Amino acid sequence: MSITQQTFDQMIATLQKTLQINTIKSPAKEGMPFGEGNAQCLNYVLDLCKEMGFKTQNFDNYAGHADYGDGEQVFGVLGHLDVVPVSPTGWIEPPFSGAIKDGVLYGRGVLDNKGPMIACLYAIKQLKDEGFKPSKKIRIIFGCDEESGWKCMDYYASKTKMPDEGFSPDGDFPVINVEKGLAHFTVTIDGLPDGVKVWGGERPNIVLDECHATLPDGQEIVCFGKASHGSLPECGDNAGWKTFAKLFELYPQNDAIKFAHTKVCGDYNGGNLGIGWSDDVSGKLTLNLGFVKTIDTKLVLGLDVRYPVTYTLQQVIDKVTSQLPQNSELQIYGAHAPLHVPAESHLVKTLLQVFGEETGIQNPQPIAVGGATYARRLPVGVAFGPVFDSDEKLIHETNERATLDHLKKMMNIYYKAIKTLCK
Repeated sequence: MSITQQTFDQMIATLQKTLQINTIKSPAKEGMPFGEGNAQCLNYVLDLCKEMGFKTQNFDNYAGHADYGDGEQVFGVLGHLDVVPVSPTGWIEPPFSGAIKDGVLYGRGVLDNKGPMIACLYAIKQLKDEGFKPSKKIRIIFGCDEESGWKCMDYYASKTKMPDEGFSPDGDFPVINVEKGLAHFTVTIDGLPDGVKVWGGERPNIVLDECHATLPDGQEIVCFGKASHGSLPECGDNAGWKTFAKLFELYPQNDAIKFAHTKVCGDYNGGNLGIGWSDDVSGKLTLNLGFVKTIDTKLVLGLDVRYPVTYTLQQVIDKVTSQLPQNSELQIYGAHAPLHVPAESHLVKTLLQVFGEETGIQNPQPIAVGGATYARRLPVGVAFGPVFDSDEKLIHETNERATLDHLKKMMNIYYKAIKTLCK
């Protein structure tokens, strides 16, 4: 069996509705910890799950889940409904329209991560409609703060037990069994030249695509680049690098500007900052400058580091701290330990087998990435799709999109994987 056309059409219609709900994190309201849009989207999806006949639970609009089956072991599918901010210009179709044009579905979240999660939901629905009796309880978990610190999963895990194993459809195919360690931190350096201000970007995990600076005489420097996911900084074009290059020409002796230009900028692998590490398991460390702001005479740099699995967060902190100029402060505000599930594990081998059968690709191999997924919260968990190796990198970028053919192919893989692992 595979996904029927009717089920696929229903999935697309539901996905379009979720894409039309703006789930960029916004100020908290009563009972809405991540803003109105996130709570609205979560409730819409959980209400739909209830209509499908699943047992649902909403954890105070932090996260929610839907269950099918009654096995003692719990198999989890974990993803998120929140999305990263959008550039106001450059979209072929509006980012919250869910529009289909020439067989392509556009929208913020179509790949990261509403599309894969809604596809998995309808894959489970079809299994239920077919009368499939899983040996394990199948639990699909919807988070609402993946892009901004994972407070959703912190809260969820404090209220209920996490599944025994599972996957997060929030990465790449064939299987991601290694995820680098992740640290988000700010470096604050006092002593900018009087009258100089620098600003741009919002989050550390997006390559800075627009950066501004003003000078004492009122002159403004504006630089543009190209956004990309913070785990793939080499796929973007960092506007902050360009801005600090120009400022360094004007103020080569200023410690704050010098540090930004010579230590943070110019090397996506952190070599200038003394952390250009790599290992055979997970590859090279990556460093991204995601945002810049000025507070009085202090320069604040928002950084994203993805470090190899054989290194530790403390090693990152110690090395970066040793490079800081005087009157500086490093503050960690988000971190995740590395993930490594052996390639010979049952979970990885089964997912690779399913992927090979559904795509015709011979001998697919697991991969290591810098991205961070909810799989890290499971005793045994990996990331599984939705991006194929041949795909253009569109996650976190303007014109995030997927062809309908891609979405159906992806959905068939999820259907077969869940059925195989839970039979």
